Amino acid sequence: MTEKGTCCSNSATTLVAACSGRSNVGQIANQVMVDIDKAGAAKSFCLSGVGAGLSGFVESARTGRVIMIDGCPMQCGKKVLEKYQVEPFRHFVVTELGITKEDTVGNLDIGTKLVVDQVMCNI
Repeated sequence: MTEKGTCCSNSATTLVAACSGRSNVGQIANQVMVDIDKAGAAKSFCLSGVGAGLSGFVESARTGRVIMIDGCPMQCGKKVLEKYQVEPFRHFVVTELGITKEDTVGNLDIGTKLVVDQVMCNI
């Protein structure tokens, strides 16, 4: 998709982005983003496009209502948004929702369901 593709419209849409780091909590954050999109509560959004400074992605983030889901206390996703003066509409950190960060990406189903439930109740 090009920078001017359909994912980068100027309408005020609720967007959801995730850090997608390599640990269990990063992968849970990514799956939560996918599940929220599938549920129709928000449209998944490419955080890498913002990080790369692509104007369409940055403008969509600035004009949209961004739900940011970070995996751990490093909050890399939120920091990417802040770099472009984007304040998330809602911000969640998986480790603050009761999931312990591990250096594995084993079975993520239980953690993902727990976080999806908590995020959906708060957006």
